Amino acid sequence: MDIVSTKTADAPGGLALQCRAEGHEISVYVVISAADLNAVAEVVPAEQFESDAQIHAAAVTSVEQAYDEVGEVLENMDPGDVAVFLCSDHEAYDAALDVLGYDGERAPAGLN
Repeated sequence: MDIVSTKTADAPGGLALQCRAEGHEISVYVVISAADLNAVAEVVPAEQFESDAQIHAAAVTSVEQAYDEVGEVLENMDPGDVAVFLCSDHEAYDAALDVLGYDGERAPAGLN
């Protein structure tokens, strides 16, 4: 899967990206967070919840599983949908960004 991502903003504990995957544009949030669906509401702006876009969330638990965990979500998305990847640690966060084809600044917002 060929994916290209660009940063659009900082997100609590991570980054907001615009991704082009298989010809589709999607919004993606990659954050370091516990795998808690309540965290999604803290990351995704209210206007995206109020839009017609579906919001997909998944935990990225390890470097070894990042490709499968991110890929599974992306395969089930439609153009304009939103994905949130809740990464268990910095290593899983970096691996998720690698899968998403992001090669810019990676420092998670609000974390050092």
